[in-house]
Amino acid sequence: MTKRQCDREEVAEALDALQDDGQALLSIDGLWCPSCAAATEQVIQRTPGVIEAGVSFATSTLVVHWDPRQLRLRELARRVARLGYRLGPPLSAAETLARIDRHVERLGIRLAIAAFFGMWTLVLSLVLYLDRGGVAASATGWWIASVAGILAVPVLAVVGLPILLAGWRTLRTGVPGMDTLIGIGVTAAVGLSVWQLSQGSSRVYFDTATMLVGLLTLGRFIETRTLRHATQAIDALRDTLPETAQRLDTAGQPVSVAADRVVSGERIRVAAGERVPLDGVVLEGASRLDRSVLTGESLPAPVKSGDYVEAGCVNLSSALTLVVDKPVGGRRIDRIGARIAEAVGAKGDTQRLADRVARFIVPVALGLSALTLLGSFLAGLALEETLLRAVSVLVIACPCAVGIAVPVAYVAVASQAARRGILFRHPAALESMAGVNTLMFDKTGTLTEGQLAVDEVQLRAETSLTSEEVLALAARAERDVEHVIARALQAAGALSPAAQDEAPQRFERGVRLEAAGHGTVLVGSADFLESQGVACQREDAAGAAAAIRVGVEVAVAGRWVATLWLADRLRDDAAEAVARLRRGGIECAIVSGDAAPPSLAVARELGLPPSRVYADCSPEGKAAIVRATHGSVAFAGDGINDGPALAEAAVGIAVSDAAGPAMSAASVAIAEGGVTRVADAVAAARRAYGVMRQNLVFAVIYNAVGLSLAAFGMIPPVVAVIAMAASSLTVTANASRLAGEG
Repeated sequence: MTKRQCDREEVAEALDALQDDGQALLSIDGLWCPSCAAATEQVIQRTPGVIEAGVSFATSTLVVHWDPRQLRLRELARRVARLGYRLGPPLSAAETLARIDRHVERLGIRLAIAAFFGMWTLVLSLVLYLDRGGVAASATGWWIASVAGILAVPVLAVVGLPILLAGWRTLRTGVPGMDTLIGIGVTAAVGLSVWQLSQGSSRVYFDTATMLVGLLTLGRFIETRTLRHATQAIDALRDTLPETAQRLDTAGQPVSVAADRVVSGERIRVAAGERVPLDGVVLEGASRLDRSVLTGESLPAPVKSGDYVEAGCVNLSSALTLVVDKPVGGRRIDRIGARIAEAVGAKGDTQRLADRVARFIVPVALGLSALTLLGSFLAGLALEETLLRAVSVLVIACPCAVGIAVPVAYVAVASQAARRGILFRHPAALESMAGVNTLMFDKTGTLTEGQLAVDEVQLRAETSLTSEEVLALAARAERDVEHVIARALQAAGALSPAAQDEAPQRFERGVRLEAAGHGTVLVGSADFLESQGVACQREDAAGAAAAIRVGVEVAVAGRWVATLWLADRLRDDAAEAVARLRRGGIECAIVSGDAAPPSLAVARELGLPPSRVYADCSPEGKAAIVRATHGSVAFAGDGINDGPALAEAAVGIAVSDAAGPAMSAASVAIAEGGVTRVADAVAAARRAYGVMRQNLVFAVIYNAVGLSLAAFGMIPPVVAVIAMAASSLTVTANASRLAGEG
């Protein structure tokens, strides 16, 4: 059995293993372009037994839901194989990334070939086009035309063949796109040129064919490079987790092993300061956890024996012993990663404007060319004139303006936006952003600064300590402690500990320090101080502050001396940015993993009604809210817990300082600046989309006029080529306005 046959058998067995599930995320090998993905999706959706399907060119994945009683996956794989692609089990992120890198490399080689040989083909063609000395009509002209054709062969054979195949596949499935349109123009130009050479004429159009192939390949090269980030979401998630776990042996001693070797039912130990590697139940110990990786909640959560703990959380206070419930692959954070990939696959690629125009032009051009051929023949015109008119229709139906209308506008606005810290990953993101009518914000780290800071020091009347001294003592007590409250106090009280200080003692709700010159210092909750014999009656903050501020009590030498109020402050530009978005007709909402009171408090500061606040949301819950919201939805977030929502939204926006998985799942990244940059991104996308539409309207008008004139023999192919170049220059000049706009 050959290796290819072995591979096929392995794939078939893998598909059989998924047969009864009724839903799966699969890989599709060999996709060339978004049009190929659209055509493949159409074929799959038409297959009896398929309930729902979505194909993503970005990740070469298929999300399919089928009825196992009506369809076998092997039959679906055979249908996909007839299109020239291969269906198989999902690839790992590393494998997908390697596949995209190989594709980019191949496109780069093809682009170099198209540029080198296409340039010489164009130079020789210009010699014939601009001839005034009769060279074109001589034997020398015929040889020049022949050499131009020979130089075009590498471009057509190496670079053009995938385009022609993709064009044929999309045409055959009833979803013609730019590949079909380009393929028709290339075939017509080459066919006419070869026929002209056979008749001894030098009127050839090989340069038209190479130009069309080269420009489309350039667009594919740019597009594929920008899609690379979509495959990195799962790897970025895994990077946040430890690769090893401290498994307890039969004697209760911890042994370091690879996390993926630990199975359900085994015990592991998680020391203070470590990240939890596996989901499990607390068997021994009590501590506090930083669960922000899953919830976005900035405050530590207490856990005790019997509580459930999930991988990714950070153990802040004391060592814990866990009984593993979910090993690697079944952890909640693994499911989040899979959900990101599923959402990207199910959403598919935004259909490009140019493809929609091409879908309209292809049948019109083919029909008009056939009518022109028939009409000219019935009118008694010579065969040469009949063919020239029919081919002129096909050539003029494929202006470069249609192919470059979207890319040139994207490049212009993307480069201008990048200078302001806004990164559009690909043209589809820009198009989707322009049509957004609802923008949902994560709260912590997106609308707020994402970290607690001391907002106020409330001294008690009976203390002689200053605010600075209280902060310094609190910072000394919280030294070497890793959680958000401790970091806030450490930053506020920047003072080195005294040499005579003893090591702080950690408790579940506070810390105790024997400070040189001050005695016992207690820092923690009111309950903690009372458990240490210090009475305190903390006053609640008033109004909205009660919901967004956290109080930390400080006692010195047995006396309650201060309350330190900590707050996650609203970003300075958040209110104005939200108001600006709402003035632009975009509905804004808050979708947060934080509790309702702080979420509602932030909404009040932003002027948003309570009905537009979704609190206590899990990562999966955020994605469900995005999915259930009507219209075109954008989601802006910064955390790992925002990943599924960022992938689910029509546009995912990762704000500055976002976590790696959030940055990977988003299609727009804010590299610097605050919420204002989100509003700037919407404005830039709308400007670019306007120019795209202007360019395509011009291209459609050009086609309508050009096709009509060509059908009546008023435009020969050489004029069509010149008009094509002029239309491309017009589109480029129009798009260049975007680069100069602020």
